[in-house]
Amino acid sequence: MTTEKKKKKNSRMNGDMNFTYENVNQSDGRNTAAEDFLFEAWATAGYHGKPGEDYYPRTQNETQTMEDLLDKAEAAVDDPSDRELLELMADTREVIAWSKKRHWTFAWWIIICVTIMGIYYLNSAGDAEKDLKKATSPKELQSRLDSDLSYYNGRIANYKYELTQLEGKSDSASQAKRTQMKAALKSSTEHVEMLKTGGIEYLRKLRTESSQKEEASDWKMGIWCFIWIVVYVVACRPRGYMITKRRREDKAARGLKKALFWIAGLLVGTAGALRVTTTVTKWSDGSTTRDDDGIMIYAMKFGLIAVAVLIVLWTARVIIVISAILGLIRNYDWVSIAKDPKNAFTHLK
Repeated sequence: MTTEKKKKKNSRMNGDMNFTYENVNQSDGRNTAAEDFLFEAWATAGYHGKPGEDYYPRTQNETQTMEDLLDKAEAAVDDPSDRELLELMADTREVIAWSKKRHWTFAWWIIICVTIMGIYYLNSAGDAEKDLKKATSPKELQSRLDSDLSYYNGRIANYKYELTQLEGKSDSASQAKRTQMKAALKSSTEHVEMLKTGGIEYLRKLRTESSQKEEASDWKMGIWCFIWIVVYVVACRPRGYMITKRRREDKAARGLKKALFWIAGLLVGTAGALRVTTTVTKWSDGSTTRDDDGIMIYAMKFGLIAVAVLIVLWTARVIIVISAILGLIRNYDWVSIAKDPKNAFTHLK
C-alpha cells in the first residue's frame, strides 16, 4: 500500500476527509445537476458546508440514501472534463464504501492482557497435581496437623475465657455475644475432635477436595478468558457508519485508556524512584556496622509494580466483557439473523 493510500485510509478511519463547497466550481455552469445531487448526498450525511464538519453517514439508511444520490450524480455528469467534481465524487464513493464495510476495531492491549490471564489460570490448573502432591506429603501434613491443633485449641481456650467473663450479665448485647461464643466454641471443639480422630488422612482429604475445586476453577477461568477473546474480536467488527456514530465514545475510551496507563506508569515510576538507604554506625571501640532497608525497599518496589500490572490486567478483563456485549448488540442485526438463520453468515459478513 502506497503512502498516499495509507494516508487516505487513515483519513477515512479518523473522519478527516473534509471538503467544502468551495472545492466545486459552481460558476462554470458545468454539471449543475450532478453538483446538486452531490451536495444533497453530503447534506444527507449531515454536511452543510460548515468548517470542520465531515460528510460521513452515521446510519445504514443514511449510507444507502447517500449512495443512491451519488449514483444519480454520476449519471447526471454531462461534462467529464470537470476533474475537480469527478475527484470529489470518487472521494465520496470511497467514504460510502468505507461506511458500508466492516472493520476490525479490537484493541490489542486488551487481547494481550486477557491472554496473559488465561495462560496464568491454565498454567495454575496444570500445576495443581504437583502442588497437591507436595502439600499432602506425610511431613507436610503432620506439620499442618500440629499447627491446626495448636491454633484451634488456642481458640477454644479463648472462647471459654470469654464465656466466663460474660457470666452474670443479662443485657441483650451480652446474651447475643454469649450465644455467638457458644456456637464458635462448639464448632472449634468439633473440628479438633475430627483432627484428632482423622489425623493426617483427614487433612489429606480436605486438601485434595480443596485442590480439586481450585483446579476446576482455574480451568474454567482460563477457558473463560479465551472464549471472551474470541467473542470480543468478533463483536468488534462494526460497519464504518457505526464507527462514525460512536466516534465520540471512542475518544472517551481512548481517554480512559490513557488514564489507566498513566496510573500504572505512575506506580511503576514510583517503584523505580525508591532507593535503598544504608546507615553506617561507628561505635566507641572504633568498629563500624552497616544497616540498610534493602529488604523493605525491594518489597515495596515489587508491590507497586505488581499493583500496576494487576490494575491493567483486571481492567482489561472487565472491559473485554463490556465491549463484547455492547459490540454484539450494536454491530449486528440480530432480528434479521433470527428471521433468516440460513443466511446468518451473510448478515455477519
